[in-house]
Amino acid sequence: MKETKDNLNVEFSVRFLINRFSDLFSFLNVNKNHIILSSISILFFTISYNYLIKPKYYAQTSFVLDNDNSKGMGELSSVASLAGINPSSFIDASSLFQIDNIQDLYRSDAMLKKTLLSYGDFNDGKRLIINKLGKIQNKSNKWKANKIVFDKENNLNREQDSVIKIITKKIREKNLVVTKPSRKTTILNVEFNHYSEEFAKIFNEKLVANVNEFYIESKSFKTSINLNVLQKESDSVRQVLNNSIQILAALDESIPKLNPLLKTLKIPYQKAMVDVQTNTAIFQELVKQLELAKVSHRNSTPLIQIIDRPTYPLENSKWKLLETLFYGSFLGLILSIILKMIHSLYKKL
Repeated sequence: MKETKDNLNVEFSVRFLINRFSDLFSFLNVNKNHIILSSISILFFTISYNYLIKPKYYAQTSFVLDNDNSKGMGELSSVASLAGINPSSFIDASSLFQIDNIQDLYRSDAMLKKTLLSYGDFNDGKRLIINKLGKIQNKSNKWKANKIVFDKENNLNREQDSVIKIITKKIREKNLVVTKPSRKTTILNVEFNHYSEEFAKIFNEKLVANVNEFYIESKSFKTSINLNVLQKESDSVRQVLNNSIQILAALDESIPKLNPLLKTLKIPYQKAMVDVQTNTAIFQELVKQLELAKVSHRNSTPLIQIIDRPTYPLENSKWKLLETLFYGSFLGLILSIILKMIHSLYKKL
């Protein structure tokens, strides 16, 4: 009894589906002229919209960051150990500017502000990027009417800072995209989109240059200070050593035939000899540390290798002709069928 009921349910379900598909095909056959006409109309509007609306242009820069200095630091530790020097002062284990942090650095107000107040070589001349943006967005006259003029980076007033803060917020939310293709790599993609192809390319290039320059300077800041201090100390000790050698030579010349029994006459010469030996030992130690500091500074300076740069013509949001025909036809067909079904159902009700 149960098996018979199951067979009836299966038969009913299959028959129901067949009937529904048959009704659908009948409906499409009856209304095919209306559906084709509606599909062509929607396709026409899709093509018109795609070619009339202003497209967005995408400027993208991708680069790899080589910041793995563990091998160099291991070699430096071995050299420092042989020289009897503790290498911990040369090794910067800080992870302040790892690849994940650079993503936030690109979105920071400071870097976006610096980029907006940088000069760019546009087709109409060299000008501040923010002034070019104001011209593109037709806000230059409004800024001038409110006495907001950008002509220098320093000493910005309250109104200028307010305008820059609004622009950076909008850029961060709508125009700038910073991504990592994979968590296992140190490749970073920086994309900037805008309706002006020229502005998108120049802003992207200037932002990447500013952030990378700041990153390199910050990453090697500590080792650079250490290197400069050691260089000054080394130069100073070298000068003291040269003076002590000159004094020793002068004392040696003043007593050419010294009586061995007169011990007190040897004291100035012996003191000068001790100074020379002491200064020589100090200078040798400083030279070791200076050379190690140079190696450490080179290892702590990260290598940023650009993979792809934005080049004309930039990719844009406009569909190609074949894509427009395909998506427009598909969209027109689906919408036409849905609208006709809703219209038929409405008439029945």
